[in-house]
Amino acid sequence: MSFEVIDGTIEGAALKRATAKVALYDRIVIRTADGSERPLEKVAVSPSLSGMLEPGTLGRFYGYKAIDHRGLYAARTQDGRSAFAIPTSNEKLMLMMAIVGLGGFAVMLVFGSKIGLLSLILGVLGVIGSIRYRRDRVEAQARYDADVGYA
Repeated sequence: MSFEVIDGTIEGAALKRATAKVALYDRIVIRTADGSERPLEKVAVSPSLSGMLEPGTLGRFYGYKAIDHRGLYAARTQDGRSAFAIPTSNEKLMLMMAIVGLGGFAVMLVFGSKIGLLSLILGVLGVIGSIRYRRDRVEAQARYDADVGYA
């Protein structure tokens, strides 16, 4: 995952659909301090953050880009509101992949079956992915916490 911090004002936010767990925006436009526009296309946002994405909201917005999507994981506004909600679905998916892959490999070893190369590969990739996503989540939290004085 890669991260970015954008200081600016929300110019527009076109909500596509919202559920209890995520709000999907077709486009969010943030005008930065230097006057340039920073458009974000197809953005996933937590509902706790969604209320801050109203036109005219001035603040610091924290974005991420994962393998399969992009989104905003936190915001701090000039009026003192703040929210942090980073998605953990990819991290959990990788952990499940590691458990199933390595578990399947262990079962094949115990019962003397042919060694399942696919299970081993899935398990190893799952471990690596889970560790990386967790590290990225902790880094994002640290970056957000470091800006506690922003107002």
